[in-house]
Amino acid sequence: MSKTKDFLNDFSKTLASKLESTKGKWEDIFKRGSMPINASTNNRYRGINWLMLNYETEKKEYSKPIFSSYKQWASLKGQVKKGSKGTKIIFYKPLTQPSKIDPTKLVQAGCILNSSTVFNIDQVDLSESKYKPEEFKAGKQYSIDQIDNFVKATKVEIKNSSGNGCYYNKTKDFINMELKTNFKDTKESDATIHYYSTLFHELTHSTGHGNRLDRKNKFDDNKKSYAYEELVAEIGSIFFGYEFNITKTIRDNHAKYLNSWIKALKNDYTFLTGATAQAQKAVDYFVSTK
Repeated sequence: MSKTKDFLNDFSKTLASKLESTKGKWEDIFKRGSMPINASTNNRYRGINWLMLNYETEKKEYSKPIFSSYKQWASLKGQVKKGSKGTKIIFYKPLTQPSKIDPTKLVQAGCILNSSTVFNIDQVDLSESKYKPEEFKAGKQYSIDQIDNFVKATKVEIKNSSGNGCYYNKTKDFINMELKTNFKDTKESDATIHYYSTLFHELTHSTGHGNRLDRKNKFDDNKKSYAYEELVAEIGSIFFGYEFNITKTIRDNHAKYLNSWIKALKNDYTFLTGATAQAQKAVDYFVSTK
């Protein structure tokens, strides 16, 4: 196994252990409002890099979720402090080959998993730099009306009923939500947050429809594929939540899949990287027009 795959495997196992110890409380693992960005480009980190850098920010208690490579900090006249240990991120490097139609042109023949190292702003001496990070804020606090308008703009049909549970019907392409009044306050969060966290979960499921992203079963084992799709929806709910500053909360049927996730994450890092990539695609599908 390559070094890149090694650290992805290690992170997947770490996440499995965290899910086990917190009983699946995502909000205890990933820091609320921590949206990792690159200091040089000001772009957000995405997908699995978002998860890893968010986790690292919480674990190391960094003051800001701002990262860049050694060279990028140097280009900003910043100096990574001696002895600082960076954080790995991944990217896919395209592989090319001569075109069969026109050998003088190169075409993409696939890609290879690769990694680079980034350093948090707390690990950098900026005394000679003009770089001044914007004061970090937890993120825009969207009103409930704004979230409702966003959901309406997705054009996914939302039905409300009492006592039938929350679910996405892929055959008929609609989301069923319990009445808002059926959601209750808990010690983790209030009823409104629980409602929208659940709605974001179901909205992620809806992107798998054939008229949207047409997400197929990943495994021959239907039970494993179902657990995988649930993980996609859970991570999608986290990503949606950070877009709107809504904390991910635990679903009533969470425990049903938790052991399956923990087992899969410990044995196969691609279960996590694949689910995260699909969740990012799901959020991008709707958020790109927000």
